Amino acid sequence: MSGPKEILTHAQKVCRLYKAALRSTENWTLGKAEHRFNATVLRARFDETRNEKDMRVNAARLEEAKHELWEKQHSDPIIFKNDAGGICYRREHTHLDYLFDQYHPWEKVMMRDFFERRETLKKEYEEYFEKSLTKKYQTEPLVV
Repeated sequence: MSGPKEILTHAQKVCRLYKAALRSTENWTLGKAEHRFNATVLRARFDETRNEKDMRVNAARLEEAKHELWEKQHSDPIIFKNDAGGICYRREHTHLDYLFDQYHPWEKVMMRDFFERRETLKKEYEEYFEKSLTKKYQTEPLVV
């Protein structure tokens, strides 16, 4: 389910293009020094067009730059681990324990073994709690 697309200003589009171009140069360079040099050259290219007031020219340049970025994209880009396509993306699916108590009885019947084991574990935990943890954290009475 998604809503309407957000409306971006020209400045926002240029900033996103700059960031994508910077990531692309990072993909193509091997060392940090080379990447910083290429980033400086890229920034200079963006700064050259900063004072242009005609929005038709700016829009045309933006489209050309997007096309250039698309042509020069890396075949195996760097993907951060938590981004889409990364090794940790959507890895953890947490299911809160109390939600199992809200299952419909028909659902519980379909997974009878799981719910029987869960009930025994709940009873064992209650016994353990009463035997050890309630006594462990009580303050001892003062001896006079």
